[in-house]
Amino acid sequence: MRLPDRKETEVRGLLESVPLAPVPPDLALRALLRGLRIARRRRTAALLLWLVFTFALAFAVWAAVAQPWAAEPVQTTTPTGW
Repeated sequence: MRLPDRKETEVRGLLESVPLAPVPPDLALRALLRGLRIARRRRTAALLLWLVFTFALAFAVWAAVAQPWAAEPVQTTTPTGW
């Protein structure tokens, strides 16, 4: 067992001399509602990020297959007999 430290004794004395602050009776309910709201926002953000990722992947697959940047082959012949 160790002997009490002078600084620790002073701090304990200060903490015990200060009266406890009153806690609002609805503090637990407010904390619960805030936590639920934060969790819902995080879940919504994660869902939106997954949707953006899915659409980006679908666009990349479509672009790789369709190659919209490639020029269409020419279907008409050049006019002759001018």
